[in-house]
Amino acid sequence: MITQLSGHTLLVFVGIPALVVAVLALLVFASSIAKGPRYRPGLSWWAPPVWIGGPTATKPDPASLPELPAGTTTATATGVARTTGGASASW
Repeated sequence: MITQLSGHTLLVFVGIPALVVAVLALLVFASSIAKGPRYRPGLSWWAPPVWIGGPTATKPDPASLPELPAGTTTATATGVARTTGGASASW
């Protein structure tokens, strides 16, 4: 016996599940759609560079900086003259 499907039956068994799947897919992908494009490997980077913890944007004028005093030269254990400190903290 062959039965005919009515419009109501199709709506209940096909339309409602399709609507539920569409709403769930929209909820899953909504955040990525709202954020916009993201970096993809192989493509060039389009965002400006950001230096976190770097120097401030305003740099002092080198002409207005005070001159450093002349340092004394000390010889190290290797006999090489050093004018600055180093990892040994012998400043």
